[in-house]
Amino acid sequence: MTTRPSRLLACLVAAVVGAGTLTATTAPSPAQAAPAVQVSTVVSGLDHPWDLTFVGDLMLYDLRAGSVWSQRGTAAPRRVTISGFPTIFASGESGLLGMVADPAAATNKRFYTCQSVSTGGTLDGRVLRWRLTSDTTAVSDGAPVVTGLPITTGRHSGCRLRFGPDGKLYVGTGDAAVGTNPQNLASLGGKVLRVGWDGSVPTDNPFYSRGGNARYVWTYGHRNVQGLAFRPGTSEMWSAEHGTSRDDEVNLLVRGGNYGWDPVPGYDESRPMTDLTTFPSARVARWSSGSPTVATSGAAFLTGAAWGEYQGWLAVALLKAQGVYLMRLQPSPTTGDVVSVRRLPATEGIGRVRALQQGPDGSLYVTTDNGGSDRILRVRPTATVPTVRAGSLVTPSGVTAVRTGSAITAFVRSTGDRVYFRRSTDDGRTWGAWTSAGVTSSDAPSAASSASGRVDLFTRDANRAVVHTWFTDGVRRGSANLGGGVISQHGSSLGDGTLDVWAVAPAGGGFRNRYDGSRWSGWRTTGGIFTSALSAAAVPSTKQTVVSGRGQTGRTYEGVFTATGGGGWPVQPGLASGWSARALGDRWPGGPRLSVSVGPDGSPVVERNGASLGVTAVYTSAPDVVTRSDGTFVMFGRGGNGQLYLFDARTGGYVNVSLGGVVT
Repeated sequence: MTTRPSRLLACLVAAVVGAGTLTATTAPSPAQAAPAVQVSTVVSGLDHPWDLTFVGDLMLYDLRAGSVWSQRGTAAPRRVTISGFPTIFASGESGLLGMVADPAAATNKRFYTCQSVSTGGTLDGRVLRWRLTSDTTAVSDGAPVVTGLPITTGRHSGCRLRFGPDGKLYVGTGDAAVGTNPQNLASLGGKVLRVGWDGSVPTDNPFYSRGGNARYVWTYGHRNVQGLAFRPGTSEMWSAEHGTSRDDEVNLLVRGGNYGWDPVPGYDESRPMTDLTTFPSARVARWSSGSPTVATSGAAFLTGAAWGEYQGWLAVALLKAQGVYLMRLQPSPTTGDVVSVRRLPATEGIGRVRALQQGPDGSLYVTTDNGGSDRILRVRPTATVPTVRAGSLVTPSGVTAVRTGSAITAFVRSTGDRVYFRRSTDDGRTWGAWTSAGVTSSDAPSAASSASGRVDLFTRDANRAVVHTWFTDGVRRGSANLGGGVISQHGSSLGDGTLDVWAVAPAGGGFRNRYDGSRWSGWRTTGGIFTSALSAAAVPSTKQTVVSGRGQTGRTYEGVFTATGGGGWPVQPGLASGWSARALGDRWPGGPRLSVSVGPDGSPVVERNGASLGVTAVYTSAPDVVTRSDGTFVMFGRGGNGQLYLFDARTGGYVNVSLGGVVT
C-alpha cells in the first residue's frame, strides 16, 4: 500500500524555509485518539447484498439475485414487491446492483436502482426509478432513467449510484471487459454519467454537443467504478475504482476528465490503470494501491462530531483485502490528496466488504459480500465531547490572527501576560521577528481589522475590563479601556470603520459592545450561555456578523447579527467543538465558508462549507484562522511544546510551521 504525497508540498516547504525569516519545525504529533465504535448486526443470512439506502428512516437494501428488502428500526426485514420489475441477469458482477434514494425521498418516497436486465436474450444495464407506496410495495415512477449500459459475461458492470449537491444523479459504470469501451465516448461503459432525476440530460455536461451517448458522460477512461462519494459541503466527487492486479485507485473526479484506462488491443490487463504514455493529460489517481491490490469497492465520507478524529475521512470498502480503509484527505480546496490511510479496526474479520453508506443516525452501514452468510452491519461511533459548567472556559489559552491587505499579524499572550506579535507582509510566506504589542492581557487576545492597513486588538486587563489597542503598519497607535468584567472577548469588523466586541460574562452569558465609527454603545446582552470564547466573522456584502460559541454539552450555537440586533442562537449540530471556540473565515458567504475548532484529543477540525478536512496538527489552545483572497487559509494554534504554530493550506500543498515564542 502506498499513498501519493502532495505534489507541491516539497516546493512549498522549500519556499518557506528559503525565505530566511522562518524556521520550519515539524509540529508535535502525538498519537491522536480514535473514536470508540460499536458494531452490531442489522440483518444476517443474506446472499450477496450489493447496496443500501435510506428513504427517511426506512432502510432499503438489495440482493444481487434481484430482490429489494426494507427494514424499519429493529423490526424484521420484509421483501418489497415492485410492480413492473424486470428480469435480472445475475452473474459475477452483474445483477441487481447499486441503489440510491432521491434527495427528497423522505417526502416523495422515490428511489433508484441500477441492474443488469435480460430482455429476450439481450442484455443491458439500466437505471430505473421507483416510488414506495408502503414499506413493502413500490411502483414504477416513469420511464427508465438510463439504458444501454454494456453487459457481457457479467464482469465489470459498475452500477454505483449517487446524487450530487447539484441535484443530478451520477452513475458509475464498468467497461464490461471490452477494451475499447473506456475511451469511446459513444459507449456508456467505463464512465461516470450525469443525468437529471427524470433521465433528462443536462446541457452543461462536458460532451453534450457531440450528441448520442456522449451527452451523458461526465468522466471517462475508467475500468470499473464501484464507489462514488461526494465530500460533504463541497462539489468534490470521489470514486473508488476496482483495478487490475497492478493497481486499485481512488480518484477525485473532474468534469470531462480522462482517467487513462485503455486496455487495447484486445483486453490487456497488464496495462497501467492510468496510461500517461498514451494520454499525458490523463488524471492521476489521488491514491493507488500498488501491488498487491486490495480490490476497492464502495465509498462514503464520515460526518458528524461523534466520529471524532475520523470526521471528514473517506471510508473505502475492501473486497480482496477485506474490511474498510479510512483515508484522510488534504484540506486543499482544489487538489485534495490522500495523505494517510489506516484500517478501521472494528471491521477486521468481517470478510469482503461491498458497500458503505452513512445512515441518517450518523452510523456507517456496511454490507459484506462473502456469499451465503452475508450481513449488513452498523458501525456506530461513540466519540463524545466534554460537558463544561457555564462560564467555565474549555480552554483559557488561545491565539489570534488578522489579515489586512496582504499583511497577516498573529498575536499571542506570553510570559507575564505580555502580548507579542509576529507579522507577515506577504500573506504568510515570510515572517518578521517577535515584537511587543505594548499591552498585557489576562486571557487570550483577539484581533480584527476595521479599515485597510489597520489592526484592532482586544485584550483583558487585570480587572477583567476589555482594552482596545490599534495598530497601523505594525506600529501601536493608541489604546482605550472599554470596561466590562468578562472572561473572554472577541473582536470583529465589517471593514467599514465599525467594530464589535463579543464577550462572555462569568455566568456564561454573551454580551456585545459596538463601535459605530464615532462612539461605543456600551455592553448589551446577546443572550445564550457559553463555555468557550465567542468567535465572529463579518460578512461585508450583507452587513452581517456570524457569531459562534460552544454550549455546555459541546454543541456549537451560532447567531447572525446586524448593526441593530439579531442573534437567536440556533444550534449547529454537525460542527465539532470539543474544547475550543469556533472561528470563521472572512469570505462567507462570498466565498468558501471556513471554520475551525479543536477536538478533545487536540486535533484541529477544519470545515469548509460544512465538509470536514484533514489537518496534520495537534493544538493545546483554541485556534484562529484567516483566509486569503484565493480561498486558501492559514490557521494558528498553540503546539504541545507551547510555541505558536501555523498550518498553511495553499493550493497544491500544506505545511505545519513553528513560529516559536512562548504561548500561555
